[in-house]
Formats: sequence, C-alpha cells, structure tokens
Amino acid sequence: MYAKKQLQIELLPYNELAVQNEFDLDKIIYDLDNQLDLLSNKADKFDYLISVASGILCGMLDILWVGDFSLADGREIADNKIGGFVQKTAKMLGCKDDDVKAAVRFLEQQFPIPSDGNTPDFGGGLQHHLRDFAHHPTIVGLMFSLLTQFTLKSYGTDKYGRFLAVELSEKSKNFVGQNVAEKIFFGTFVWFFHLVSDMAGSSSTVGKSGGTGIPGPLLSLAKELSVLPFFNNLRVADNSLSVFLSKLFNGTLLAKRDETGAIIRDSVLKFDLRGELGVAVEIGKQAVPVIANECIVRAFYFLRHLAMEMRARNVRSLSDMENIEWQMVRPTNNPTLARMLTISTGVFTTLDIGEAVISQKYWLSVNYIGVGRFAIAIGEDLNYGLKARNVQKIKQMYENVKQSTFLDSDNRIYESIGNDMNVNVDKFCLTLEQTEILYNLEYNKTMYDILNTKAPINNEGVKSLKKEWLKEWKTIMSKGFASFVQIEGAKLHWYSSHDELFKKIEENAPHNTWFRLVLLEAMLFEPYYPLSLEKDKKGNDVPSKKYNDLQNIINGYKKENGDKYLDSVFPGAYYKNGYIKRLRKCYDKVMWELNEVLKNTLTAVGVAAVIAVAAIATAGAFAPTIAVALVGSNFAGLGGAALTSACLAYLGGGAIAAGGAGMAGGLVAIVGGGAVLGLGAGAAVGGMVGTLGLVGKKNTIIQSAKLLVAVREIFLNDEHDISYSNSIYEQYVQNITDVEKSLVELRLKADVANEEERKKVQEEIKNTEKTIEAMKLARKSLFKFKSAFEEGLNKA
Repeated sequence: MYAKKQLQIELLPYNELAVQNEFDLDKIIYDLDNQLDLLSNKADKFDYLISVASGILCGMLDILWVGDFSLADGREIADNKIGGFVQKTAKMLGCKDDDVKAAVRFLEQQFPIPSDGNTPDFGGGLQHHLRDFAHHPTIVGLMFSLLTQFTLKSYGTDKYGRFLAVELSEKSKNFVGQNVAEKIFFGTFVWFFHLVSDMAGSSSTVGKSGGTGIPGPLLSLAKELSVLPFFNNLRVADNSLSVFLSKLFNGTLLAKRDETGAIIRDSVLKFDLRGELGVAVEIGKQAVPVIANECIVRAFYFLRHLAMEMRARNVRSLSDMENIEWQMVRPTNNPTLARMLTISTGVFTTLDIGEAVISQKYWLSVNYIGVGRFAIAIGEDLNYGLKARNVQKIKQMYENVKQSTFLDSDNRIYESIGNDMNVNVDKFCLTLEQTEILYNLEYNKTMYDILNTKAPINNEGVKSLKKEWLKEWKTIMSKGFASFVQIEGAKLHWYSSHDELFKKIEENAPHNTWFRLVLLEAMLFEPYYPLSLEKDKKGNDVPSKKYNDLQNIINGYKKENGDKYLDSVFPGAYYKNGYIKRLRKCYDKVMWELNEVLKNTLTAVGVAAVIAVAAIATAGAFAPTIAVALVGSNFAGLGGAALTSACLAYLGGGAIAAGGAGMAGGLVAIVGGGAVLGLGAGAAVGGMVGTLGLVGKKNTIIQSAKLLVAVREIFLNDEHDISYSNSIYEQYVQNITDVEKSLVELRLKADVANEEERKKVQEEIKNTEKTIEAMKLARKSLFKFKSAFEEGLNKA
C-alpha cells in the first residue's frame, strides 16, 4: 500500500526506469514501424523508368538475337561436344585412331557389359538403351548394373512398360566378375566407360542419322518411374507413358509427317542424352538476355543508391567512404530492388510472349528462362508484401493491447492538459490505486461475459477458451504493470472479491470525476484480442491464432454483457441505474458522427424535408417539441426550458456567443426546412459538414471519441462544468494549431529533402493531413455540444 493513496503518479525520465522491454509497448510499436519501413518498396519514377527500359532493351535482344528455341540446333552442338568427349576419353585410354567411330569401337571392346547380350529382349538396337536399366546414367542404372553382376540377370521393361528381368546369355556371363571385388569393379568402372562409348551411339550406328545413344538423366528417371503402377497407368497424348517415352527417345514423337501421315526421315529428332544437352544449350542461350536484364537493373540500383549515400554522408574522399551504410547500397535482398526486377522481367516476358503470339510460333518462340525469372521475381516481391503484412498484423496486435491498457502516457497527456488549462489535475488523472480499480473492473466484466456466454456450439469449450485468455491477460497485466505506469517496482493488486473492490472504490471517493472516467474506460475495454506471437509454417512471427474462435459475433465478446455488469454491480451507490447505457449511447453516436464524414445526401435531405413539412404546417408551433424529440437525449443533465434551449441551439450549430446560430438557428433548421435544403446537405439535422473519408484516422477518432464522451456526459451533463469544458476545447483547438504548424514544417522539409527522404516525408504529410481532418471534425462536434449546453444553462 502506498503511503498517500491520492498521490499522483511521479513521472521519471524514461531512461532511468528499470522496466522490462517486452512490456514497453511504445518501443515495440516503434521497432515494428522500422521493420515495416525496411520491408516497404521505395522505388520512385526513375527506378520504374529504368526497369521498364531494361525490360524493353533485353526483350528486343531476345527477339532479334536469341530467336526461336531449336532442339535440332542444340542437339547438333551437343553431338559435336559428345563426340569430342568420347574421342578424348578413348585416346586417354590408349586408342590410336582419331575419329569418333573408332573411338566408340575401342571403348566397346575394352569395356563390355553383360546386359548387351540381352539386346533383343529389350527391343533391339532402337530401344534397348532406354528399356535396359543398366544403360541409364543414373543411380538406378548403377544399382541395376551391380545387381546384374550378383544375380546374372538383366533388368528393364518390356514394350508395354512392365518390369522385366531376363537371364544373361552364356556369352555375356564372361563379363561378370568372379569374386566380389571383380563384380564391383565390372559393375561400376567398366559400366561407366561403356556408357561413355554409347553416348555417341553404338559402333554400327554412330554418324548415321545421329546414332542411337543412351537416354539422358531426365528421360532415364521418367522410364524408371514408368514401371510403378501409378505412372504405368498414366496416358500422355493418347499413348501410355511407356509408349510416349519410347517415341520420344527414338525420335518419332518430334518428327514431322507428310500428307499421308508418314514420318519424314530427315526430321527424326532423337531425344537421347544429346537431346537433353541440346535443351540445356538452347536454355543457356536464352539465359543471356535474362542475365543482361538482371545486371542492368542491379547495376543501376547500386550506382544510384551509392551516389545518394555519398551525397547524404557528404563523402569527399576515399577515407569518407567508410561512413557509407553499404546495406542501403548493395543490390541484393531489399523490397525496392525486388519491385524493380518484377517490373523489368514483366516487361521482358510481355514482349517475348507477345512476339510469340504475333509470329504464331507460340511455344517455340517463348523464352522459358525469362518466364521462370519473372515468376521468381513475382514471388520475391510478394514475399516482401507478405512479410510486411505479418509485421502490420503484429503491430496491430500491440496497438490493440496498448489501446486496452491505461498507460503512463495517458496520465501524461491528462496532466499536460491540466497544466496548460491551469485546472485541477485530479479531474483527468488516475492514481495507482485507481488504475488498479480500472483493471479489476475490466477483469470482472470479462468474467461476467464468460459466465453468461451462450454459444450455440461447444459452449463449454468457448467458455474454457475465454477463461484461458483472461488468465493470460491477467498475467501480462501483472508482469507489465511497472512498465505501463513507468514506476519501478510497482505491483498490480487483484482483488479477491467484490467487497474488497467496493472498499477500494469507497476509499478513493467514487463521487469524484475519476470514477466516471474509469467507468468509461472499462466500458470501452473489449477482451479476447491476440496477446502473443507464434510461428507460421514458414517460421515467420505472426499474431497468435489461439483465440481466433473468439473473434466472431457468435462466440466473441458481447458488449451488452459487459455493460450490464458495469450498470448493475453498483446499483444506485455511485451513479444512477442506466448510466453505462447512457455512456454507450453517447459513444456510439460520437463514433457514428466521426466516421460518417461523407454523409448520405438523400437521407439528410429526406429528414430535413419531413421536418420542414411538419413544422410549416403548424406555423412553427411545435418547433421546440420537435427539437427536444430529435436531440433531447443528448442533454441528460438538463430539463425544462434549459433542455429546450439547448436542443434548439444544438440544431442551430451551437450558441450565438460561441459563433453558432443559437436558438434562432435551431428554429430555422426546423421551421425553415426549405431554406436549409438550399444550403446543401451538409447542414442537415444532427449532421456535420461532409468531407472525404477517414482512412488512416482510426486512432485519432478513437481518442477523440473518448474525449467527446467525457466532455458531453461527465463534465457537462453530470457536473455542468462549463469552464472546464471550455478549457478542454481551447486546448484541443491549440493542439490542432500545433499539428498544423508541424504540417507546414513537414512541407518545408519535403522541399529540401533528397528523393528517398522526400517520399517518406510526403507519407508523413499525408498522414498528418488526415489526422488534422479528423481532429477538426471532433472539434466541431465538441464546439457544437458545449455551446448548446451553455445556451441551455443560460436560459434555465
């Protein structure tokens, strides 16, 4: 217990406090803002222009130089490379001749394998290299080569793609090792060099129509998978997978046909190892303009940002270069560069595909490397966006926690208002015990909501989850209390019963203003928001989804439950029954006013027209009655003539002394409805001047709404404190003026800022303008009500 219960919280310098950073909500939100800044794309028009220009330039390079995808050209280049490799290998092993055919014959003689003896079993010369697994240059091929050495069988598929194992011929058994060491040697070393001999075709076919080589790794893998039941039943272009692979290997699939459907001999294009290498050659050719585009964009980014850093750091010598923040310069891993590459590769791909469609070459003219790079660029750009969205969600979570927590900063704001207005600080501030009372009220009203939960499905499960949330929230509030109030060692006490809570309230003079402010804060507290972070599937931090089931209208918090608790727990002791209902009604109305900036013109006109007809028909006799019926509920603290005067003044825009039209204005609004229509919808009954939307003004609106409710209901309707309300209004106007001065300073700063800083300042300007707009809207509402109330008191 503190020695002086009513002693106001002593504010210590921030850096002198020994509080836990995990509960420093302002610092957490500030750090998250910095993360959002790092994840935000800052590309400007020059970045976009160079990205588009690079995409166009490299796209034209692709169209004019790379040309069409040609497997035949690629295979021819690969054939020459393979032939050279076979010759070089044979010479290294002792071959004296200097041509491919002789080299193949030499290697075949030196390195025979037993499965060659089963060539007829696997489809003869055209197919056995594909169907015989020992001729596959893969791990599976090596495994079956060794298996043949130990089992004396060859393994592969028949013409239907079914797995086949056949006995070795007696002649082939001569190429099987006599012991384990020989078997391993023949199954690996001899097998490898035999495959080298078959790369360019067998000795009888090399140089003739390209020869029949071995399948490449991709085709080998596909053939090996085709024996599995799932793949064996697949059909590709009206063929079984096995038949499709056979046609692809022997060249009939890609061959051209004459009018009769017969294959044109010269167009046969075998997709063996040389075919796969030919694809790689063509893809390598396609990669040139894609790489060029990459280099241009990254080089521009590097040079431009280096120049910007040198200018910002005032670099004038080599020794000054150490001051450069190289992380801001290097052309890797940042959202701006990701966006530039998305633009440039997108333009490149658009030109490429456009040319393919226009020339009607379609698939043959598409740069597949470019398409792939564009897809990767989109993924990287999207990834930054998703990361930023996750950080934004985390920030929103902490903002929700902050909004629902009475912090030291709140007391500082109230204290500042009190000092500036030269009035009693107690009017707005809370002591430690009063802050504890607030949290205990929030705890109890949440428990009341839990006890009265009636979920249609799994009611007990929903209640249990709510209790879990409340327990976690209570722990966080206890641990973070010292940080929230910025007092080292401060502890939050939870009262074990309502009697203890009532006693603490009584000790703190609940008839004073603080208690009604606490009731307002407790009423606006809405539980079951996320309280912690968790990892998503990609390992990113995201707000916990543990309480997602409590975020919907069916299972979530019911305002009526919380309001009912607050309105019934102190029956008649500190305020009249229905007081919370009154606060809620006022708050909802204020929020509606602040959010309905752009009011519905037709609705406003319709209301004014009905009033005009009714009032004119009775010559204005019922104008006061109509006025009270329309807005009388706003002035719960007035009655009789004072209530009538206040209502008429409110409809007139406020008291004459404060700059409004006063009671006479209210009569004009009601009796002279036609005149109001001539002034436009902005002057509609109970309405406000319409401006554009409130996007980005959420926090300003929420805080302003609290202030408006406090002034309307607590300082005016409850206390009739015109002087204090006027002081609040004057201070609020001064705050708007201060923000407007800051706006002027920001605009001046933007005029002299460099390109990167200017974009950030312009965003600040935009947000500040929105804040001013919302504040002016709240100022008008505050002015209208307080001046109308004052008019009512003057007429009482």
